[in-house]
Amino acid sequence: MKHKNIVIFLFLLTFPSVTTLATAQVGDRLIYKGDTLILFSNPLETFLDNFPTRPKLFGEKEGCITTACGRGYQAQWEIIDNQLYLTAIYSCCYYEDSIKADLKSLFENRYVDGKVKADWVTDNLIAPKGKMLYYVHDGYESLYETEIEFRIKAGLVVGTEIHDNSNSKQSVYSQNERLLHQFIYSNIKWDDLPTLNDNIIRVSIRFSANESGIIDSVKVMRGYNDIFDNEAIRVIKSIPEWDIYCRRGKYKRIIWIMPIIFSEKNKDEYYKK
Repeated sequence: MKHKNIVIFLFLLTFPSVTTLATAQVGDRLIYKGDTLILFSNPLETFLDNFPTRPKLFGEKEGCITTACGRGYQAQWEIIDNQLYLTAIYSCCYYEDSIKADLKSLFENRYVDGKVKADWVTDNLIAPKGKMLYYVHDGYESLYETEIEFRIKAGLVVGTEIHDNSNSKQSVYSQNERLLHQFIYSNIKWDDLPTLNDNIIRVSIRFSANESGIIDSVKVMRGYNDIFDNEAIRVIKSIPEWDIYCRRGKYKRIIWIMPIIFSEKNKDEYYKK
């Protein structure tokens, strides 16, 4: 999110076949009906897990690894006549180092006509498409307008489903630091609070919104006392609207954490006299 100093987004959107990483990841490529999609899955991992030690994908060559490509490769897949095939494995920096795997050496007799039948894959593979609605700096968590779900059983595509996430909505308060600050600190009932003097009191609030964007769940994560804790809860609940997330076409509740800072500086700047 844009304003990490104001709001911390806890990533609770999960994918059954994705390992969460601290940086947004470059997905594998999938060629489907002449279109090249990006996968939010890494089907090669289930094959590599069968080896007692991870095989060297590029032989004696060292393919590069980046923070956005922590697995050390980018695989390319293709769906032909409802069958999933592996067609290439590239170094993360292929366009700079030109390193790619020798599929024939890796897969031996499984390699036929330039590709490998991916019969080890039984999973639901997700391919995002369309406009990115929200960027998330973590794994494959970014949200797109549309997601194509491929249901794979032993390498065969047994079904596809297109999910519409376009009902997702961002609040002006989550996106505008100045506006969020102004709303919170001008709506605190400063007259009802004990004198602060030079004290700076921080109350950390955990909250989430319902499918209408109304904040309906609020909890103190780290408090000070009942007076300041209850005022922090009240002011968070009073935010008029918050983000709405749809994933796989369904509303997904997201947890946020926000610090409320009670200080003379904030009182002087925002207090409505």
